[in-house]
Amino acid sequence: MLLYRYIVKEHVFPFLASLSLIIFLFIMQQAILMLDRIVSKSLDPLIVLEVFLIQLGWTLALGIPMAILSATLMTFGRMSGDNEITAIKASGRSMAALMVPVLAAAAVITVALCFFHDLILPEANHRSANLLRDISLKRPAAFIEPGVLIRDFQDYVLYVEDVNAFTGDLGGIRIFSNVPNDDPMVTIAERGHIRMTGDGEYLVLSLSSGETHSTSRDDDKDYLLVRFEEQTLFIKNIDTQFERSEGGNRSDREMNIATLMSGVHGFRESNALMEEERVWLLDSIAAVSARLESLAISPPEAAEAEIEAASEVQQQGQRRGRRDRNGSPEASMRRLQNQLRQYEGRITRIEENTKNNNFLIAQYLVEVHKKFAIPIACLIFVLIGAPLGIMARRGGLAVGASYSVFFFVMYWAFLITGENWGDKMIVSPAVGMWSGNVFLAICGTVLMMLMLRETSINFGFLKNIFGKGVPLFKRMSDIWIFRLPGMLFSIPRVILNRICGRLPTYLIGSFWAYTIGLLAALVVIFVTIDYVSNLRRFEQATHFQVVLFYYYYLPWIAQTVLPIVLFLASMFSMGRLAKLSELTAMKAAGVNVRQLTMSLLLFGLLLSGGVFFGGEKVIPHANEKRMLLRSNFGKQDESEVAQTIREYRRDFYYFARPDIMYVFNEFCTEPQFFRGVRRYKFTASGITELIDASEAEFDSTGWRFVNGYTRSFSEEGMSAENFSVLPDSVLTSVPLDLVKRVRSKESMSYWELASHIEAAKRRGEKVDRFMAELQFKIAFPFMNFIVILFGLSLAARTGRRGGAALFGVGLMLSFLFWILSRFLLVFAQNGLLPTLAGAWLANIIFLVLGLALYRKAAH
Repeated sequence: MLLYRYIVKEHVFPFLASLSLIIFLFIMQQAILMLDRIVSKSLDPLIVLEVFLIQLGWTLALGIPMAILSATLMTFGRMSGDNEITAIKASGRSMAALMVPVLAAAAVITVALCFFHDLILPEANHRSANLLRDISLKRPAAFIEPGVLIRDFQDYVLYVEDVNAFTGDLGGIRIFSNVPNDDPMVTIAERGHIRMTGDGEYLVLSLSSGETHSTSRDDDKDYLLVRFEEQTLFIKNIDTQFERSEGGNRSDREMNIATLMSGVHGFRESNALMEEERVWLLDSIAAVSARLESLAISPPEAAEAEIEAASEVQQQGQRRGRRDRNGSPEASMRRLQNQLRQYEGRITRIEENTKNNNFLIAQYLVEVHKKFAIPIACLIFVLIGAPLGIMARRGGLAVGASYSVFFFVMYWAFLITGENWGDKMIVSPAVGMWSGNVFLAICGTVLMMLMLRETSINFGFLKNIFGKGVPLFKRMSDIWIFRLPGMLFSIPRVILNRICGRLPTYLIGSFWAYTIGLLAALVVIFVTIDYVSNLRRFEQATHFQVVLFYYYYLPWIAQTVLPIVLFLASMFSMGRLAKLSELTAMKAAGVNVRQLTMSLLLFGLLLSGGVFFGGEKVIPHANEKRMLLRSNFGKQDESEVAQTIREYRRDFYYFARPDIMYVFNEFCTEPQFFRGVRRYKFTASGITELIDASEAEFDSTGWRFVNGYTRSFSEEGMSAENFSVLPDSVLTSVPLDLVKRVRSKESMSYWELASHIEAAKRRGEKVDRFMAELQFKIAFPFMNFIVILFGLSLAARTGRRGGAALFGVGLMLSFLFWILSRFLLVFAQNGLLPTLAGAWLANIIFLVLGLALYRKAAH
């Protein structure tokens, strides 16, 4: 029993570490996708936390089997590498006996997961769906921001040049109102004050020294100008309350087994009733067809056939409570033909309903089988992990991650494909959900047999296969061109040896090896999580489109997971030196931690710069391709994918200059038309000129107003002059440039975003979110240097002791670093923090902590 407790105890930390890493990657993915939308709703922080906690349900269901596989591989691999397995065998224990405690623990987890899949996960999915829907219905609270058009209020558009957030005083106020059944008005005020009514239902705007301009909806010649000293305006506030609801409809992933099987029985009973009706309709169609044939035969026989048909129709009519009221052969034929069409239409509808019910039955049964197939995979992964780890004779994260990712991706390929095929009734639900388990069980059985025969995994068979080619390879190696790749790969190490020295180069080489391996593993895990969580999104996509989608997705994923990869790589590379006593030997030789790590830290700075410039050149283009591809899933014809550049706006506002604003009732670039155009020229307290045209035109010569009035305003009054065509000397941009919105921040480089921010300001759009993102595009790559500093400092300070604690503390710190930077960024994007602080504050905090740790580790 002591041995069994030891084996189980050794599995605990690798299991928790693997599960933590999977959860961390999931939170990264969900934070990127949802955090911006959730925080922008001004929700209570507890609700934001609740969203992420509820979303963890299916992540645990996905991550626990993978964590068991990784933990089994790492534990038995370490025990084999440290010769503990040999000592256990020498004591008379069999290899199969070593797996008993792990299988027992996995069995307990399997039973718990079955209950989790049946009772907890459906409720979590249902609550998550309701919560996300309620959040999407909550409108963000509008706030008055200087220099930005506020369009959150119904029928009103506000623009204010100056705002005092503490007193509510406003300056340079422009209010555009378009209340139904009222004439549209423009109110300009030099100053004002804003407050809310006690119940928060209305905003009260107290305006001073201004004008109100109004044009009649019925007659554009009828114009009203009112100058005022004081005016009060009430605007209905928007709904900012978050209300929970309980949706009644549930998808298959939100049902437990009892509900799913009840649905299956209901659909089958419905199919049985429809089958009875279909059989009756087929018999009726046969009878009606026979009557139609009898009416169409020769005249001598027609009378007798008609009598028989009439008798039969009368008998059926009596059975149904109907009686034939028209005895003529023509009328009978028309009636029978209509009846035949009705029967055939009913059969078509029955067949469609039956087919839909069968699809739903298949989907429900797939979900039922999945609730057992995934938990059972925990036992199968033990059968794979234990013999594979023992035969590999190695442990650690590299071995565990590589084998785990390989088998887990293979399993999920079976599971995802089986679910897709099972839902579409290509295969039965049982085959679709259990084929992956059966395949891996066979693999586990083979590995168990090899383990019991005390076989070790090696690549000697490759030597037998390629042995005959060794002389040829030796002769080829004498040719310089075949030595060129090896020489090229050795050049960086030679250069680093000369510049940095052998020991720093040795550390950099180890760091780089860990980086490549971890990056590959985490990218695969990230892609797996993303694909499983968004499986419905790919239903209409072809296999080639899915592969191409993730090909474009890879640069962004690599950049996103790179900080955690670099942290783990720096920690493991330095920890390896400490574990093998190499760090102690280096210190004894007079090489301190600072001398050893300074080159790697400089390399981290260069890497941060490379990530910035390389990312800004590659990632925006790849993201744009990915978004376009996602919007065209299922479209095979290139003509379907082709996109016409067309921008259409209603009530479009554009600032040509701070004192000149254009308002278009309709603005369209393809086909090109601009209707209901007005150009205002403002002063602090009024309008000096208004051009009101029915439409505008644009060509190579510029902009022109067509069919309208020019109104000039002064202290003496107003003067008006009509025109048929009036060239515009203010507006010079082409139409597409006026309405072209700032693209998604993921699809724009740093330099593109900077230029588009200026264009967005001219349209009166809020740019805080883009300004924060602009700063974060520099701050995020710098995070890579900070995590390297952290990893090196923690590992060097811990030394040979506390590897588990080191990993846990390091992972927690890196998680806090990453999530804090994301939260601060979103707060800055929503105007809750200055943009510069939101982008850089997390970096500054953790850089100070990292330098303090590094200073202690260097002594």
